[in-house]
Amino acid sequence: KIIDQSPISVNWDHQKTMNTAAPTPSVLGTMNGTWILDKSRGSSMRGYLETMGVTELAIEAHEKGESDHDTINQIEFDDEYFKIKKMSRVTDLGLDLKLGQEFRETLPGDRVKTVLATSDDPGKSVKIVSRMPTMNGIATVVDTKTLQREGSLLVLVQTLVIRNERNGKEHTTIRYFLPHQGEIGAPAVTAKGLVKAG
Repeated sequence: KIIDQSPISVNWDHQKTMNTAAPTPSVLGTMNGTWILDKSRGSSMRGYLETMGVTELAIEAHEKGESDHDTINQIEFDDEYFKIKKMSRVTDLGLDLKLGQEFRETLPGDRVKTVLATSDDPGKSVKIVSRMPTMNGIATVVDTKTLQREGSLLVLVQTLVIRNERNGKEHTTIRYFLPHQGEIGAPAVTAKGLVKAG
């Protein structure tokens, strides 16, 4: 399936209410909605990309793209499915994952990528384990997303741990996303990853 690249008008009123309401000690909220990367803190993707064997030129282009343009994640998350659409200058990728069910994708050259999403607290935390071929051999990536309150603000925290199975090199990247409301423009024509899983 090919993802529609037309501009998206986000209108999730329940998410607006959830993210701007005063925090309730027993209710953290959910990930459902639209999130924007907080560029003021967290790690860059350099170490992650280096572990994958991405060239220096491509890393610099990625860093510039992420610095100059917004990175948006749209998430739908319930007891059965975790669905995410990632949009940035360099990425336009959709993933529909059934919790507990491994997704397998055959890449060019008969290489196989597997993805498994699990959750102990659907809607609030998810762990996505991927095994994929890279320029440096097979890599395992553990992508953990959790919610945390910072005062009255709900923050999505992403922890990415990549490990190169061949040389044992490992790198951890932490990124923070804030609730986002309003228009989202179309991804750049250079964005990669138009194939939708599921």
